[in-house]
Amino acid sequence: MTPRILCVAEKPAIAKAVANHLGGGQVNTRHVAGNQYVKNYEFDFAFGPPWGACSVTMTSVIGHLNGLDFPEQYRRWHSCPPGQLFDAPVVETTAPDKKAIANNITQQARYARALFIWTDCDREGEHIGSEVRQAAFKGNARLEVKRARFSNTERAHVIAAAQNPINLDDRQVNAVAARIELDLRLGASFTRLQTLSLQNMGGDLAERVISYGSCQFPTLGFVVDRYLRVRNFVPEEFWSIKLMHRRENIDVTFHWGQYRLFDRMAVVILFERCLGARIAKVSKMQRKPTSKWRPLPLTTVELQKMGSMFLRMDSQKVMKIAEDLYTKGWISYPRTETDQFDEGIDLKKLIEKQVQDHTWGPYAQG
Repeated sequence: MTPRILCVAEKPAIAKAVANHLGGGQVNTRHVAGNQYVKNYEFDFAFGPPWGACSVTMTSVIGHLNGLDFPEQYRRWHSCPPGQLFDAPVVETTAPDKKAIANNITQQARYARALFIWTDCDREGEHIGSEVRQAAFKGNARLEVKRARFSNTERAHVIAAAQNPINLDDRQVNAVAARIELDLRLGASFTRLQTLSLQNMGGDLAERVISYGSCQFPTLGFVVDRYLRVRNFVPEEFWSIKLMHRRENIDVTFHWGQYRLFDRMAVVILFERCLGARIAKVSKMQRKPTSKWRPLPLTTVELQKMGSMFLRMDSQKVMKIAEDLYTKGWISYPRTETDQFDEGIDLKKLIEKQVQDHTWGPYAQG
């Protein structure tokens, strides 16, 4: 009997792209009851040893399956002092809109020999992979679990990831789990503390929730600090002298060592002397080689900065466009802290996709 492998991606678009690459276009699609976006893709693929040729079911989740919260008796605003939430028990539950997805994984796992996790290549993806593993074990506790490590959806890269799986990294899983629990405890306790304390002041604060978040709060501090700097800045006029000489249709710009002066009269006097002299003497010339380095891949932060600076987009829009390009196979995974490409990425293949464009196609071809 041909062994069956269950593959689960983090997004429906990734599941479809991976299935088309591994299935070679010979893919059967089945709908999942209870969710219009998630599909099951069935095909055959030859994995590396020890699995060999297998029947494959490829499906996906849509982000996290589970959420963390306090038990019912701690969820009311006045159920306990805010500080008690640091020690209160927490429970992990599957969100109502994700139960159909979790049930699909549980059902498909019953017929599988192994589970291949195809979540995004970051810590969050590792934790989502652990949630997929948890749902699959409900249907088949004997499943062998592997993780396909990939950073783009280019065909050769996807096939290499399928044939060279690794183990799920439980250290990263635990790191994200700790962050999620800290976010819950800090956010809930300080939000209650701030809100309940400030409500007594009346006015607009009487009916408002004053939320707290571990990232939100320091970010607000940066915004306020920048606002105060801009508001308190006092502009001051300055003057400078610029000299340019044209020879053989080449413009050469000379830089004034003083750069700028805040005394207009002094600059006018110097300017008049330059006009009266008519002839300038080059007192020093420096010559040094310059190098233009290859641009490095962008980290997430640099991508957001470049998008804001050159494209005038906010961070959310930049990441939304980057995610869309990633799922369509145009770029590597955008949420990353490294500026190095994975060794398995075929950069030439990615560039070849740009050749068809009328604007920059010739540049990519060259």
